Amino acid sequence: MERPIWDNTPSVEPPQNEGTEVWDMGLYDQLTSLEGRINRLRFFALSLLVSACGFLYALIIGIATFWIPDPFWIILITILFLPIYYMRYALTVKRLQDMGRGGGWITYAQITVVLAIIYGLTPLGSEIEFFMEITSFLVWLPLGLVCLFESGDSGPNNFGPDPIPFQSPQERGVQV
Repeated sequence: MERPIWDNTPSVEPPQNEGTEVWDMGLYDQLTSLEGRINRLRFFALSLLVSACGFLYALIIGIATFWIPDPFWIILITILFLPIYYMRYALTVKRLQDMGRGGGWITYAQITVVLAIIYGLTPLGSEIEFFMEITSFLVWLPLGLVCLFESGDSGPNNFGPDPIPFQSPQERGVQV
């Protein structure tokens, strides 16, 4: 039986479904979804995985498209790299959500992706390439440090359940 809204007397019944959600996200969702949370270790490991796969992908598409003239080649490579940019963005969004950060931080992550795309479109060996490389790195650095070193919220937050499940001391093998 549901209590009326104006009834603020304490209930003796336990809260329903409060903190009982379990984090369960497959690899595909971790790399592509903008929903949910991931912890620092998973963010670091998946970032390394995406970077390694991106490097191999760059070699393959570089070899496959080397015959295309220069301005079109740069545009094609940037378009083909959009999935890599998106996966990095999705990982960053989930990591920010793990810390309870939304809004402005998500916009900041979008700015870093746009700068990376602009950097990818700059002509190789030009003066602007060096400027964009430095600018992209300096803008990304605070976001990268926050994502790698700041701990996430304990327990569920507005973005989903805690990716690190709670274990009681007995479950961890600690005697109290």
